[in-house]
Amino acid sequence: MNRSGNWLVWSVLLACAVLIFGMFAWITRRALDSENERLTVEASALRTERVRLSLNRMDNIGTDLLVSENLRPPMHYRAFFSPANIVTNDLRGVEEGVVLQVSPIMRNSGEFIDLHFEIQPDGKIFSPQVPRVDQRERAWSGGLENALIDKMSRRLANLNNVVPTREEIARVFHQGSPDQLATAERERAEEASVWIADNASAIAPQSKKFGEVYQNNLNISEEKSRTDSFNKRVNRALQNSRSNQVPLSPSKQDKAGKTKGKLQDDQAKSKRGPEGPTVGMTRPTVSPNGILSVSPFMPLWHGHQLFYLREVRRLRSVTYQGIWIARSALEKALVAEVPTDLGGTKLVRSDQAPQESHRLVSLPWVLDVAPLPPLEEVGWTPLRKTLIAGWSAAVLAMIALFLLLRGVMKLSERRAAFVSSVTHELRTPLTTFRLYSEMLSEDMITDEAKKQEYLRTMLGESERLNHLVENVLSYARIERGNARSKFEKLAVADLIERMRSVLQRRVDQENAALSIELANDLGEVETDITAVEQILFNLIDNACKYGLPDTVDEGETGHIVLNVSRLPRGLVFEVSDEGRGIARSEKRRLFRAFHKSALDAAHDKPGVGLGLALCRRLAKALGGDLRLGSKRAKGASFELVIPG
Repeated sequence: MNRSGNWLVWSVLLACAVLIFGMFAWITRRALDSENERLTVEASALRTERVRLSLNRMDNIGTDLLVSENLRPPMHYRAFFSPANIVTNDLRGVEEGVVLQVSPIMRNSGEFIDLHFEIQPDGKIFSPQVPRVDQRERAWSGGLENALIDKMSRRLANLNNVVPTREEIARVFHQGSPDQLATAERERAEEASVWIADNASAIAPQSKKFGEVYQNNLNISEEKSRTDSFNKRVNRALQNSRSNQVPLSPSKQDKAGKTKGKLQDDQAKSKRGPEGPTVGMTRPTVSPNGILSVSPFMPLWHGHQLFYLREVRRLRSVTYQGIWIARSALEKALVAEVPTDLGGTKLVRSDQAPQESHRLVSLPWVLDVAPLPPLEEVGWTPLRKTLIAGWSAAVLAMIALFLLLRGVMKLSERRAAFVSSVTHELRTPLTTFRLYSEMLSEDMITDEAKKQEYLRTMLGESERLNHLVENVLSYARIERGNARSKFEKLAVADLIERMRSVLQRRVDQENAALSIELANDLGEVETDITAVEQILFNLIDNACKYGLPDTVDEGETGHIVLNVSRLPRGLVFEVSDEGRGIARSEKRRLFRAFHKSALDAAHDKPGVGLGLALCRRLAKALGGDLRLGSKRAKGASFELVIPG
């Protein structure tokens, strides 16, 4: 294959490699991006699930707090109140106002509440935890400590400085301007006057419009579920708290109802005359101070303070009952419900956070979650292992293709070089045979000496041709793996003597001198004698062709030396000459098959460049090696090392 053809093949291979590795790189990039996206989505989903778990836990705290407060009837906001439906041990009813009961709030306001309070229509603030002066003796007798009263009194004094006004509170329950609120108050006053004039027996509570404080982000099913659950519990609490009586157990309610019914029947009978109802009797009336409606507790931020307030509507007045939230304690309890892996999470007021935040449905806070941190190194995932395996396979396949293609190209070059060399080497002896045989057959040569010279030339060419064919056949057998070694045991001196005549005759053809130097105590060697003879003959032949000086002085000849010595583990056969030596650039390619230096080709030296390659392979087959000898001042040397 010519040089342009080689470049074309390598260019196609390079283009294929770029295309394949480019596709692999694109696929790898897309796969890694997809994996990173998947891991990010999984981490985000896990983080969102942790956030939802935190919101559920925090909403449980807020819901328990607000449900318990919404269950509390309005009468509990008085230090002492008169409960309804009191029944004695003998199941006799006691009228309201006869018995006074201490408010449950007086002794304990709760872990997350600083103070319970009520704002009267005139704007005054009272707390069931701070009894009036005339009630303190009764409170002390009930076991309330004076230190607790003083503590709550200080809180009540502080509350007066931070509590919102009635107008601000009213806007939470009635959306509109101050004029509209004032108009609504006048309308309620007129309605109360009409009721008093008519002495109605009952009045239906008016419908109200309350701000939708907890209706943000209802598109999220989880938040909607928490909101629905919270509203259901609050509504159930409101149904129990809107009554003016303290709820009794079901069994006691039944007994009390029967007793009360009996008492009412007895009272009715005592007022009847023999002919029917007593004259002047009026219908029972509803107290003007009776409670018409109780709203749920609504949150209100005032400065940095959080209040929950509800509207208690009576016929003649509207009061606001509230709880002052212990913000620090509640925030601490809420944050404690956040898992530790959600680092950097904090609570933010809902009115200061964007709509898409993680909102609590029971408390006016938003869970501010820190951004998702960068993903840590995931290590050797199955996808990455697969990609590494794919890349390795692609690289190995490309390397194998490169080596295969290079081997094929080298084989093609070697085959072309072999055909060219063998053709050239065969042409010369065949031409000589044909020319000399024709001349001799036609008796064109009459001089007997000349005939003998032609015959010797033909003999030498035949030996040269035989040597060439033998080398080619031996190399072919080695390439196919069909070479068979026949080991014999023989004295080293006898081996050299067997070869001396053949080697000497080859050297004599070049009019050179051969020196054979044998060391003492060489002993015997067990090896393939034929292979050793072939190697040594090729080395001597190469020395004759390439190792003799181009010009010699008169009376001098070229000199070739064969030195045999013993090493601890074998024998060394060194063939040295006095030629031009071997150039440094040729040393790496010296043992390649069918390789001839440019100088040898220029001088048209005989041979196909197969001798050294064949000799090294034969030496390897014997368990030894053929190597270039040590550097010499003049000429070159080769060493055959064989075990023995």
